[in-house]
Amino acid sequence: MADYNPIFQSPIAAPERAAAGDGGLRLADVSGAPVILMQGDVSAALQNHVATLPAHPGEVVATGDSLLARLTPAELIMFGTTAGATLPAAGALGDPPRGYATDVTHGQAVLKLSGPDAAEALSKICGLDFHTTVFPSMQAKQTSAAKIKTLVVRCDEGETPVYYLLVARPLGQYFWDILWDAGQEFGMGRG
Repeated sequence: MADYNPIFQSPIAAPERAAAGDGGLRLADVSGAPVILMQGDVSAALQNHVATLPAHPGEVVATGDSLLARLTPAELIMFGTTAGATLPAAGALGDPPRGYATDVTHGQAVLKLSGPDAAEALSKICGLDFHTTVFPSMQAKQTSAAKIKTLVVRCDEGETPVYYLLVARPLGQYFWDILWDAGQEFGMGRG
């Protein structure tokens, strides 16, 4: 029997013109990054892989090249910040019947928006308040952006604001296009 090695293909086909931009605002497709959704009590299984768990909904902790966000008291999501990120296998994180982990990588589009004007660009498509006092780094919020369900995770790199945006894979291209248009007045570029 041959090995099963699927080839990942991003849901986003950014046009070549998207490479321009000099305003410091960057949009990148990191949809190949692994994404694991955990529901129920998975804390015991997670403690073998993560030093600290986010205690309250909206909190985020960094775990190497991935982020772990608590969405609700009984739901967490872990995702890589790059396409090459390594996460534990979903089967190693579940603890049935108390908790379950599901690999949802191929159902998600993940975008990374970074730069000094990232909050302003997001404010054009989303009603959240992105001010640092309201939405600081290492926080996650579930919202509607561009009229679709979006998970927004802020994880600054030094002084640079960085937002990871997770949307349903079939809407990835639509979301990219809307966000790209919103960022043009700030000189958005790819990367």
